[in-house]
Amino acid sequence: MEANRSQHNKSILVFAVASILLFISGAQSSVKAQAQVRLKDISRLSGNREYQVLGYGLVTGLDGTGDKSAMSIEMTRGMLQNMGMELTSGQIQSKNVAAVIVTGMLPSYGRAGEPFDITISSIGDAKSLQGGVLLPTLLKGGDGQVYAVAQGKVSIGGFESGNAGGAAAKAGQKNHLTVGYVPNGAIMERGVDDRFARSGKFSILLQEKDTILTRKVKEAVDRRYGIGWATIVNPGNIEIRVPSSMADDPVSFAANIENLPLSIDEPNRVVINERTGTVIIGNSVRISKVVISHNGIKIAIDDQNKNQNANNAAAQRNQIQGSMVAVQGETTVDDLVAALNAIGATPKDLIAIFQAVNAAGALHGELKIM
Repeated sequence: MEANRSQHNKSILVFAVASILLFISGAQSSVKAQAQVRLKDISRLSGNREYQVLGYGLVTGLDGTGDKSAMSIEMTRGMLQNMGMELTSGQIQSKNVAAVIVTGMLPSYGRAGEPFDITISSIGDAKSLQGGVLLPTLLKGGDGQVYAVAQGKVSIGGFESGNAGGAAAKAGQKNHLTVGYVPNGAIMERGVDDRFARSGKFSILLQEKDTILTRKVKEAVDRRYGIGWATIVNPGNIEIRVPSSMADDPVSFAANIENLPLSIDEPNRVVINERTGTVIIGNSVRISKVVISHNGIKIAIDDQNKNQNANNAAAQRNQIQGSMVAVQGETTVDDLVAALNAIGATPKDLIAIFQAVNAAGALHGELKIM
């Protein structure tokens, strides 16, 4: 008897919550959520990019945690030969040396003498790079040309306590010991031949290749500078022509373009991380008519055009049965989540329900699963 009364009270609470959500949803249905941003916040300029460089070298000064492979021995012998020392491979047996790959990204519009960070990773069987020093290493670009030289003390951001093997060693280890980095460990020897707006034009590359957003950007430039300066190349790419009066200072003109304000629609997206149970919802994602049953929970999202008497009858059934959450549509995902939370649905339930709603074609937005 007490259980029935508790269930009855719970159903009344659920119905009340759903009714409030219905009222709020109806009041806000005609308002399209928008955000105010600068063009710079949602795009980048063409040419404003980094370049990958790569090299291989040696890390020395290790405490017996270096390579045992013949590769590092041959690399060490070759390095010593370049310094005028003639040694055989049998004369080099140190475990304090490790062969590594060095990678980095040349900064945008970088020039000779400019430093940048590098990452070092072991390519042999070294156990740890802790305490090591990277010897001078040439870094080349995709064209085979040397763009920088790297060297410096390796930081691995971790430690290993004790010399015991097996599980005990793992328990005393923090982070990854065979990958490290050197802040500002490389210096550019030559710059990338980049010149902004070399041909009197530059492009705005949007983060989202959206046709509506692309048109809005062009219209914003037209309103500010007049028609003819912006041309849509394809979705996400707008070409800007630099006025002759600004030909000597195209960077300032680009800065003015990037500072243009825009009103953009907030994304219709639901992001789900199944591993952590995280659910992130855009507030304009809507759901159309659908009925769902999941783990004893029934969700009915009705059409707003249904007869009011039918809605009242459904409400009475909810109060009696207590097994259905009624949310009238079209409604937002926020409304559905609030109604489900009111009856104690777990994040796992929410994820399963969203996936089912999307599969049914009732989720009017993008479902992204991480």
